[in-house]
Amino acid sequence: MRKAVFLGILTLLLLVVASLVVNRTPEALSLTTRVGSFFDADYDVSAQFLSFRKESRFLRLGDGTDLAVDIFVPEDAADDGGSLRESFPTILEYTPYSRAFAQPGMPWWQRVVLRWRLGLREAVYDRSLFPSVRTMISLGYAYVVVDMRGTGASFGSQTPLMPRLGSDGAQIVDWVTSQPWSDGSVGMRGESYMAWSQYATASQAPDGLQCIVPGAIMFDTFTEGTRPGGITAIRWLSEYSDFLQAFNLSRNDQENGFFPAAPVIDEDGDERWLDEIPLTSAGDATLFTDEDELTYPDGHSRDQHYLARAVTEHKNNILGSRLLEPDMRFWDATQVFGEDTLSFRDTSPGAMLDKVAESGVSVLNLGGWFDGFVKGTTKLFSSMESGPGMRMMIGPRFHVPRGVTSAYQDLLRYDGDLASDIVLEEIRFFDWCLKGIDSGISGEDPVLLYVMNRGWRREKSWPLQRQEIYSLHLGASESLTPNEGEPGSDRYDVDFDHSADYGSNKMNRWILMWSPDSLMVRTELDERTLVYETEPLNTDMEVTGHPVASLWVSANQPDADVFVYLSDVTPDGTVHYVTEGQLRAGFHEMADPMLQTGGQRPVRPELPWHGFRAEDYDANAFADDQILNLRFDLQPTSWVFREGHRIRIAIAGADEGNFELHPDLCTNGDPERCLATTLTVHRGPARQSRIELPVIPLSR
Repeated sequence: MRKAVFLGILTLLLLVVASLVVNRTPEALSLTTRVGSFFDADYDVSAQFLSFRKESRFLRLGDGTDLAVDIFVPEDAADDGGSLRESFPTILEYTPYSRAFAQPGMPWWQRVVLRWRLGLREAVYDRSLFPSVRTMISLGYAYVVVDMRGTGASFGSQTPLMPRLGSDGAQIVDWVTSQPWSDGSVGMRGESYMAWSQYATASQAPDGLQCIVPGAIMFDTFTEGTRPGGITAIRWLSEYSDFLQAFNLSRNDQENGFFPAAPVIDEDGDERWLDEIPLTSAGDATLFTDEDELTYPDGHSRDQHYLARAVTEHKNNILGSRLLEPDMRFWDATQVFGEDTLSFRDTSPGAMLDKVAESGVSVLNLGGWFDGFVKGTTKLFSSMESGPGMRMMIGPRFHVPRGVTSAYQDLLRYDGDLASDIVLEEIRFFDWCLKGIDSGISGEDPVLLYVMNRGWRREKSWPLQRQEIYSLHLGASESLTPNEGEPGSDRYDVDFDHSADYGSNKMNRWILMWSPDSLMVRTELDERTLVYETEPLNTDMEVTGHPVASLWVSANQPDADVFVYLSDVTPDGTVHYVTEGQLRAGFHEMADPMLQTGGQRPVRPELPWHGFRAEDYDANAFADDQILNLRFDLQPTSWVFREGHRIRIAIAGADEGNFELHPDLCTNGDPERCLATTLTVHRGPARQSRIELPVIPLSR
């Protein structure tokens, strides 16, 4: 659900010239040299199997839809005892991003390097080229990757996140456990959309599914993925929609990171796969679905045209951009796909939790402090019953990449390789869950956090039991103080050109296919906002949890949007972004958070929830000089504000280009055609505008 796919492709291409692996032999990650000092670098990940066999095939679902499958089964045990094994626990990836990619048109000299370095006859890149997957296969796991219906080389069509994909997933698990190489136990892994697929599959409680490792996924698809705070995330939705469909139509646009899906069937039986991808000439030259007559690189005709027929069916997909349309602006909106009428709740992992809990699966939730979905990670963990199989790990990462970006590696002095740290935790979890190995999991506290500016730490729960809510009040002269202060107010003329983009590539946490290529620094951006900050701290302050903004606001327009940014100001004046939250004022009234779970279970942690249904919206919220209390949570974080630093909040009325400009204030989303809008923030004892910080007392 992001540029991780693109980055993964680049990784594979780099392996062509950098890897020394030959003859498809699994090679374990050098975890002992890459993990941080906090992690168990002595955990044994040495290879137990020295090779594997691969099969590509179709799996037929109950409704006749054929799904593309790659299967990797360990072979050639490293010891005599292991050679007797014929069945293995299985790790399953269930993906919309193609189980494998092909690279047609590779120059001859690159093909020579490909054969020499990777032992590949053709430029077909499957999961076995990823070191993490090779490690798991070498440890005695069968590994299965399946393209969802409507994606990759699978047949059918879909609208993203439709519940039917969960029942498909259950059929996949049932099929896996029926295979002779399966020992009957299955675990799932993957991030973003692949994490969603795990919750959807687990909610169907298929026999054999023992555990899942979902990474970077939302709890509620409306407020955490589509319209945070009721404000449409237009850039993310539109760019991701185009991104996903380019993959699903097998677009061959290699300069922009798009490669066609690898075929499943070698129809002409020549043991070559690239010649099963049709040529292009007419219409869009990057798509073979535009061709009136299919032709192939070898000049031979085909009878079945497996890949072409499958991808043509993907043209019936409903795109994610459908969610940008006006009729989808409320939480209770629905869309129709075939015989199904889908609501946002139907697509939300939070609404699946009761069935997931009943299934008995164990869950390791993975997240990142700068991920747009990190609130979902914490809510999914906290809203399940505690137990040895319910775990959470959050590090200082974005949605992609899986590791720490180089800028934050330097700022935080990160010791190790987060991507490898995560793989090690996954392996320990699967060993415990699928093999019954005492990997140390059951004796450890279930929450593993990287406290930024401090390091890794294990905790017993989320939120942390020892957190103390520390309120900083907005005061006169742009101050942020523990005291309520004197009554007063501050006016802010909304700058509709304010855009919270960072780095030379203009990215932020919400553009989930990419990440900023530098630190997220707000020093200049805050000049377009209303700012409040503390005096320099006289000691370190750790904020770990969910900050909450509680602002008393009026405006000269009937409605407005409010964005709040929490930052760390260094002694030299550099303003480092920490986290943010937003709310459309028309949704100022509170609603029951259990709407998110269909009333089936409490939502934890207890955070402000505004319903976001059509009936919850007040289009004239600020009419008649109303002063409203806008109370909303920011994305959770774990950050140490160091002695001598200042804590800052900045208030804006727009994030132009990333979130929609309020449609009642700005014609056609044009910042030059917005009504002059002034927000007035009220403060003092009667109207205590403040930021509530979950502070963790310093260890004695």
